Amino acid sequence: MEIRYLLFTIFVSVFFSKSIGVVGLKSPVEEVSDAKELKKILRTKNNVLVCFISSEKEATNILKIIRETADSIKGQGTMLVVECSGEGKKLCRKLKVAPEPYVLRHYMNGEFHKLYDRKESAASMISFMRNPTGDIPWEEDEETTDVVHLPEPGSLQRLLKKESRPILVMFYAPWCGFCKTLKPEYSAAASELKGTHILAAIDVYRPENVGIRMKYNISGFPTLLYFHNNEVKYTFEGRNKKEDIIKFMKDPSSFNAESKEEEWSDGDNDVVHLSSSVFDDVLKAEESALVMFYAPWCGHCKKMKPEYEKAASQMKTEKVNGILAAVDATKEIDIAKRFGVKGYPTIKYFQLGEFKWDVPLLREANTILEFMRDPKEPPPPPPPEPSWEEVPSEVVHLDVENFKPFLKKKKHALVMFYAPWCGHCKMAKPEFQDAAEDVKDDPKMAFAAVDCTKHSSLCQTVGVTGYPTIKYYSYYSKESNIDYSGGRKKSDFIEFLKKMSLASKGSKNVKEEL
Repeated sequence: MEIRYLLFTIFVSVFFSKSIGVVGLKSPVEEVSDAKELKKILRTKNNVLVCFISSEKEATNILKIIRETADSIKGQGTMLVVECSGEGKKLCRKLKVAPEPYVLRHYMNGEFHKLYDRKESAASMISFMRNPTGDIPWEEDEETTDVVHLPEPGSLQRLLKKESRPILVMFYAPWCGFCKTLKPEYSAAASELKGTHILAAIDVYRPENVGIRMKYNISGFPTLLYFHNNEVKYTFEGRNKKEDIIKFMKDPSSFNAESKEEEWSDGDNDVVHLSSSVFDDVLKAEESALVMFYAPWCGHCKKMKPEYEKAASQMKTEKVNGILAAVDATKEIDIAKRFGVKGYPTIKYFQLGEFKWDVPLLREANTILEFMRDPKEPPPPPPPEPSWEEVPSEVVHLDVENFKPFLKKKKHALVMFYAPWCGHCKMAKPEFQDAAEDVKDDPKMAFAAVDCTKHSSLCQTVGVTGYPTIKYYSYYSKESNIDYSGGRKKSDFIEFLKKMSLASKGSKNVKEEL
């Protein structure tokens, strides 16, 4: 009887461990080996991370992380394992995956999204699976090592109790645009003040940190509080610049007194300043109203303010129907969010409280006045330019997946790393395309491009710091990762590749020249 029970127990244990895919992993991780099975999962699940492994033995550490992640994201994402040396061999060949010892690929809405590009830890993987299209968490940025990142309330309290040095804590939300602008300046200040002061940061948008928001009355992001001897002493109210943060930390009491500017609403002008408590009531009573959403620190807003005040005064003198109003979007966050304000200044037109149009081109008093005399819907903006990938050419557009495989097949390749908004990139593109056209029949030569706004992790990996960055590769060897610094005309590109071709054939003069 005991033997039967023991056999039954072993059977049940093995059955359930097999059902999650990998024997020994007691977590909701499923092993997939068939293409149809994978396709079915991707069709029914919209957030899937697949770990392709060479063998279970060689991928022990990553499987442990996969298991921990799966335990934490139940209902939010799906974790799969494909063993390429076993039953999944055919599937791996079909997908052209060769794990050494593993490859992590993420799929969204049934399609390949990206290679996993975060730290290989459970915390990072959980964060990624909860928001796979979001930015890399601030604490994982290698350039912010001097900022003390606080994951939860306990770590903040421990820091405040043990440290005698002055501490500045940035309370932020990962989606906050102002926070993203401040982060590099804050990190640079932390590095310069290292040893004498502490700059810390805590994401108070995490559910576990809601209590911190309430305790310190954090109503806007970012909020920067100065602590000394475990007490809040000051709030940083300066510009979001490294030099201002450093100056504040060295003398916080005098800095705030010097840097605090008079609020726009305190000035004597004819602009109607709106808060959330009166916003709807005031606008419903006005047949015509122009509202400027601004941020006090915004340079474009500061430039526009006197023009806006001048127009408001002229409207009053000439008895032009309507009002000019303003909203400080850093204080009235709910209103700004309600109307989708994402940049400053944002100008919106209302009639009897109903939003009508965005009017982005109004910046000077005369154009504002002209519009308010006869409000009309602005013409639609011109259609956006097609992306470079959509323009037919012989330039090959690369991403994380095809970057190495493509370059490994080319003896001589120039790759332009660019941003669509970059003016210098736009000037170089037609010349680059013409050069690509000239060598299209040469299988050993190629011109390629990478959009760094879409493939930022790839551009960071190869050391791109500005646009355009043009690099030379030869069969993708590390030694061939050479920055191209020549001219940006078709003839310059072609001449460079010809020289590299001669050098590879052993031309002594060309080698010395290069």
